[in-house]
Amino acid sequence: MRVLICGDRNWTDRELIKAYLTALKGCAFDVLIEGEARGADRLSREEALKLGLQVLRFPAQWDVHGKAAGIIRNQQMLVEGKPDLVVAFHHNLSQSKGTKDMVWRAKKAGVPVVVEDGN
Repeated sequence: MRVLICGDRNWTDRELIKAYLTALKGCAFDVLIEGEARGADRLSREEALKLGLQVLRFPAQWDVHGKAAGIIRNQQMLVEGKPDLVVAFHHNLSQSKGTKDMVWRAKKAGVPVVVEDGN
């Protein structure tokens, strides 16, 4: 299973991410897709590597695409990463730009989405 994790750049709850990754690993989860941002992306990458999972990294190319880099990267993660599931870690998705865009794109593409707000 290929899981795309995205979320708040200020996300600090490592234990919640670790719990999700550990639970998903029991469901044939073997590839993490992430956007190399700080916060949820970085924490998920670090924990996935500890669990021995393959990590596909999709950094936004801000110097090439400017302000559009985030949404271009989000689409790239869907098309090239081919996730079976998207898990978004965000305390307030309505206040988000990038995570909200990723969730919208995934739903539009028919990819199941779980939004975890930490509460």
